Amino acid sequence: MMRLRAGVLSDCGLVRPSNEDSFFLRRGLYAVCDGMGGARAGEVASQMACMGLLGLDPASSGKKELRSAVVSTNQAIVSRSLAEDDLLGMGTTLTAAMLKEGSLILAHVGDSRAYLFHNNRLTQLTDDHSWVGEMVRRGELTPEQAAVHPHRSVITRALGTDREVDPDIREMAVEAGDRILLCSDGLTGMVKDEQIAEVFARQELPQATAESLVKAALAAGGEDNVTVVIVDVLAGDPEDTEADDGDQVGDGVILGPTDRGVAVGLPHRGRRAGASVRERFGRRTTPVLRPVGPGATSGAAAKERTSGASEQAGSGDEPDRSAGESGVSGTTGPAAAQSSGEDALRVTSEDAEVSQGVSLPVRQASVEGTEPSRAVKAETGGSPPVAGGAAGAPGRRSRRRRWFYLLVAIVVILAIAVAAFAFYNSSVYYVGKYDDTTVALYRGLPASFLGIELSSAVELAAVDYDSLASYLRGRVDAHDLVSKEEGRAFLKTLGEQQ
Repeated sequence: MMRLRAGVLSDCGLVRPSNEDSFFLRRGLYAVCDGMGGARAGEVASQMACMGLLGLDPASSGKKELRSAVVSTNQAIVSRSLAEDDLLGMGTTLTAAMLKEGSLILAHVGDSRAYLFHNNRLTQLTDDHSWVGEMVRRGELTPEQAAVHPHRSVITRALGTDREVDPDIREMAVEAGDRILLCSDGLTGMVKDEQIAEVFARQELPQATAESLVKAALAAGGEDNVTVVIVDVLAGDPEDTEADDGDQVGDGVILGPTDRGVAVGLPHRGRRAGASVRERFGRRTTPVLRPVGPGATSGAAAKERTSGASEQAGSGDEPDRSAGESGVSGTTGPAAAQSSGEDALRVTSEDAEVSQGVSLPVRQASVEGTEPSRAVKAETGGSPPVAGGAAGAPGRRSRRRRWFYLLVAIVVILAIAVAAFAFYNSSVYYVGKYDDTTVALYRGLPASFLGIELSSAVELAAVDYDSLASYLRGRVDAHDLVSKEEGRAFLKTLGEQQ
């Protein structure tokens, strides 16, 4: 009789902005998937690969059913990739383990891995479907050279990149005391096999072992998403739930990773809150713009000047005016002159607020054909001074100023927006087709505005587009935004792959 006990943990890592890994756990069936094609596309592909295993019953399924599920899942991922533009070119690895009485069946596509820890010895059970993995098998690279090769992440087989897929299917015997590890390359790229064996030798429970391995990957740099599934094969009755202490699966199904909040039955473990995440284009901030200069005085200063002008007008102490500004005859009462003076002061106060402290001379307005106030006559000995224009002139000037300042503000905002967009557009790159056969590195966004292309080719590559593998053509057509260095590295990879 064989009993299983499992643990799992997935983490975004310290460099990637999102987690594209997914995992699947059901008693007797386990999987790890590493998505690719950009944040959302990679997540969707890896999740679809895991969901494709839901129809399998480990108790009644075998190699044929497992292969069929993988092939069907590949078709589903390809179809969705072609149907949705933002998912074009997506793909994922898949490493799945089905455990039945005394046997282990593996299905494998990509460069995620499966290991067996038997009699204190760690053995890799899968071959990496990667460019450097094939070179190692041909004897052109050593495993140590492959681990640091600049193109170690280029994979040669994945789900979703071709209509047809040929998964590696393998079956072997297992026994009580064996431990099985499924992991993404975020672990094996950071932690050597010898270190993994040392962690296994501690004989910790599967969940504690998964946490120790993820911690080791983060301590080594955490350059990629890291996902670990540990399964222990134990002697005992598989229906004995009381003996399942430490098992994270129980009788249900667990889908993850946990840091995307889609896992069921697990505590939230994934993304470290303190992890330093490098965003794809970095964080750019715009400074807060404030009016400066001699005209940008405070509201208090404007109010003080307006108050002083009111006191001067109220006391009747005005500067002498020329003869052309006085001597208007007519009939009216003192209330009219007082009302006209208050209206003029209100206009001046509004002007002061709009212009942020630019004061205007205060004038008492009088309608032509009115008699000046008797009180003013007594002080001046004749007709009072009046404004030379109509009473509505200050109001019209105020409205014109408001429109002028609004227009200036709009022009400044538009200029800043255009400058910011131009700066951003000049700092991003993508790889795309230059003509029917040539690939180039472009600077700018892969779009046009009013018939004007927002990008231009800056570097041509001697790459025949038609000779590339379909998944590489998909990556070229996806037009993912990258830095200049990343774009050049991708062109170099394409040149080596054709």
